[in-house]
Order: sequence, then structure tokens, then C-alpha cells
Amino acid sequence: MISFSLLSPLVRALFALWALLLCLTDIGNAVLAAVKKRLKFTVYALLLFAPAYFLWQIIFDFSLFGKTEKAFSLTHSLCAVAWAYWLIAFIVLSIASAILFMLNIRYDRNYITSGTIKLFLDKMPCGICCWRENGRVLFSNICMNELCKAITGNNLLNGNQFHEAVKEEIITVSQNVWRFVCRDMEINGEKTKEMIAYDITAEYAKTQALKEDKAELSRLNRELWEYYASIDESVQRQEILQAKMNIHDEMNRLMLSTVAVDKNDPQALDNIFSLWEQNALLLCLESEVNSTKQQLSTVDSLAKALGINLIWRENLPNNLSDEQKELVFRTAQEAIINAVKHAGAKNMEVSFEQTEAFLLCRFSNDGALPENEVHFAGGLANLARLARKQNASLKIEVDEKFTVILII
Repeated sequence: MISFSLLSPLVRALFALWALLLCLTDIGNAVLAAVKKRLKFTVYALLLFAPAYFLWQIIFDFSLFGKTEKAFSLTHSLCAVAWAYWLIAFIVLSIASAILFMLNIRYDRNYITSGTIKLFLDKMPCGICCWRENGRVLFSNICMNELCKAITGNNLLNGNQFHEAVKEEIITVSQNVWRFVCRDMEINGEKTKEMIAYDITAEYAKTQALKEDKAELSRLNRELWEYYASIDESVQRQEILQAKMNIHDEMNRLMLSTVAVDKNDPQALDNIFSLWEQNALLLCLESEVNSTKQQLSTVDSLAKALGINLIWRENLPNNLSDEQKELVFRTAQEAIINAVKHAGAKNMEVSFEQTEAFLLCRFSNDGALPENEVHFAGGLANLARLARKQNASLKIEVDEKFTVILII
């Protein structure tokens, strides 16, 4: 069997190329293992690199100096070995390098490494970024880098600057709505910050649709309350009209009775005059528009009828319109009824507080205080709706006394 030195220059060049490829492969294995922090595989790769480089150096030395005295004696000795042994050595080194490379690739597929984490985070649809307190970015995936470039126009190089740019938390980027959430965290005793960006385009669209539906429902609810209030007013007007019709019929009956009465009978004339007086009073009470004195008299009469002492601390302000005065008297009537019905009150005080912006009408009673929260219902609910139609409001105050407050 011929020695390695007797091979043709082309065959020796192929062996040199083989050795060089083995060196590059071993260097790649060492770097790949070092990145994955696998020290043992790094050492194995370097151990395989040493003989491969040594063989390449022997071939290079022999090709450069040949059999002259300038070549090292070790070069002459190894080149005198049969070429089959060289082939076996190269095959063994190649198989070992291939096995080491396969083990590195297999480790990537079966174990979690920093590379696999980076690959996974880059495929996520949300943006992720982590940086130190001085702004130095430790990690950011592709999605966050693209968001930073779209928002600021620059690459993500400083986490603090990017955080300042997305203070609004919800930002629209390329017709998509993103929500940014930032939190403080600690890694190996070092304070860092993490920011995550979520694509909430679908949720945001649904939220906007819900807000529009809520506004529409509020509008419909308001129109329904106004419709109910108009029904109450229509019923009231119908009752007043019916009362007027009754009064008209009664007046006709009285006129006929007056014509038919015996003018020489004093008792019959007194009876007729009494009926005329009663119907005249009823007509005044059932009028659609009453004067302030008549309305005040009506409230006082209601208080006397229910056995409650009504005290007016101040006179009714003169700058109120007829509708506002009617609202005040309606509130007084409702407060009197509720004070007697629910609290067993004996006294009620009415006071007014006038400012440049509003008028406060207070109706305080000395009855029992409610144990639970007071909700507007029945007469109070109708009264509150009437108040809103006049840009007024109604509220309850429970302190030492129970007070109904009308704010005009």
C-alpha cells in the first residue's frame, strides 16, 4: 500500500480541503454549543478541531516544502504512513463532528434554550419588550420592533424613550388598535421594566358598538320617561276637563233651579245661594291655572287636613316663573304626603336659599328617619321627571332630619 506522500497533488489537495471543512465544522459546533451554554459540547468540538487542524497543517507543510530539509521531521514521518490510515482518521473525525452537530440540533428541538424562546416570542402576535432602568433594551421581539418603528419612526434602541411615546396606553397603528401595558419586575436582583402590546382591534370595535348601543338605549329610555310624563299630564288634563264638564252641568242645574225657586221663600233662596257659593269655590279649585295665593292655600289646606304643622321660613322668591312656582308647590305637596305616610311627621319646615346660580328649596320634616337607602318611586319619581323637564333636580338629604331638596 502506497504512502500518503506518494499520492498525487490533486488527491492531497482534496484531503487538505476535507481537513479545512472539518475545522470549520468543529468551529461551528463550538460556537453553537457556547451560545446554548453547553460547556461540555464546546470542549468536545475543540478537541475535534485540534486533530483536524493538525492534519491540515501537515498536508500544507508537505505541499509547501515536500521532502526537503525545510519540512519538519514529523511531517516526513506522518506522510510516510499509508494513505489508508489517513482516510480512516478523516472518516472518524467526520463522523464525530457530524454526531456532535446532530446532538446540538437535537438539543434545540427537545430542550428549551434562549434561542428557542427568542424564536417562539418572535412568532407571537403581541409585542414584548424588556429593558433596564437606564433604557438599555435586553429583549424585544419582531412585533414590538415594528410597532416602535411605526409609532416613533426609529428602531427600538431605548426602552424609556419608547415608553414615553406610548403613554396613552391605547394607540391606533395601521388601522389596528394596540393596548400597551408596562410593569416593573426584577431579574437576578436587577430592576427591569417589561412592556407588552396587545392587539385589541376586535375588542375595541365591540366596545365602541356597546357604547353607541348604550347611548341609543339612554335616548330611548329618556323618551319613554318623557312619554310617561306626558301621559300623566294628559290624564290630569282629562280629569280637569271632566271636572269642568261636571261643573258646567251643575251650573245648568243651578240656573234652572234658581229660575224655578219660590222667591217668597227665604229658606229656599238661602239654599240656592249656598249651592252657588260651593260651585264657585269648586270652579276656582279646579282651574287649570291657579294664582300663587290659591296654590299656597291649597298646600296649607292639605297640611291641615293631614295634621302636620307647615312652617314657611321664607317667602317664595318672586323671580320664579309660573311653571317653577307650580313645581315648588307640587314638591311641597309630595313632601307633606310622604312625611305623614312614611315617617309619621308632625312638623315640616320650608326654607329657600338663593344664589346667583341656583335656588335651593328645602322641605324638612321631624319624622322617623329611613333605615335603608331612599330610592325615587311613585310620586317622587314623577316629580323628578317633571323637575328634569324644567332643568331642575330633586335629591334627598338624611341627617338629623329627612329633607327633600329641590334645586332650580
